[in-house]
Formats: sequence, C-alpha cells, structure tokens
Amino acid sequence: MPGIMEKIFLSCVFILFVFHTSVCAQNFIGKSKEDINILMQQSKKEFSFTKEVNTDEYHYLKYENEDNTKTMLFLLSDEEVCNYTKLMCDYALLKNMVDSLNNNYQYQKDQTWIDYSSDEEYDYLIELEKRDWFFTIRTSRIKK
Repeated sequence: MPGIMEKIFLSCVFILFVFHTSVCAQNFIGKSKEDINILMQQSKKEFSFTKEVNTDEYHYLKYENEDNTKTMLFLLSDEEVCNYTKLMCDYALLKNMVDSLNNNYQYQKDQTWIDYSSDEEYDYLIELEKRDWFFTIRTSRIKK
C-alpha cells in the first residue's frame, strides 16, 4: 500500500508543478524573439512553436501544447522584443490556473494579480479574462 500512496502523491506533485510552471514560470516580457525561442525550448517543453505572425497590426509568436488545451502568444514590438504575453486555455484548466495565480501572486480585484518583481522599475500585471470557449491570462509590465 505505501507504494500506491507514494505514486499518488508524486502524481499530484507533478500535476501541480505542470500547472504552476504554465502560469508562474519566468517572465518573457522584455526578451528578444531569439531569447523567447531558446527559453521556450528549455523551460516550456510542453509547448511547440506553431507560427510567427507579422501584420500591420500585430507581430507575435504562437506556441501550443500537444493536446491544444493551451496556446501561448508573445506579442512583439517593432524591435522584436516581447511587450506582453497571452496564455489561452481550455476551461478544464481554470480552477488549477486560478489556484496557481492565487498561491503565487497578490490578488488585486476583478480577476487581476500583481507579480512583484525585483526589477526597480517594473512589476507585472496578470489579468484573467473569460471568453465563450476559453479563458486568457494576459501578463504585461506596469511601472512601480
């Protein structure tokens, strides 16, 4: 019996780690397009690069996980530096994502959190927006 309990415990820890890293991993804002590609390969192995879109209105990198329950967008400036990110998720992930946000960031109000940074100039605003078929977690930089 202890073997089964250990397996269940380790499985739960692994699941929490996966959800935690989806929301709480390093911040990509301010990183170059090349740095984002390298860091995604190193730290977000569940995601695969899908495409780069560059129109008059938007320039972004798109990554998706294998079962298409999560899509990550990195919105880039004209200089190809990340201005903000969007993580779009299936509603089956909502409770775990909100729990992870609540455990790792300071809740403000109206589905927003603050990630207090060691950066002297900026913190990060995390906003959850519910849509018809999915929800989005948007992370942007804010002045302290």
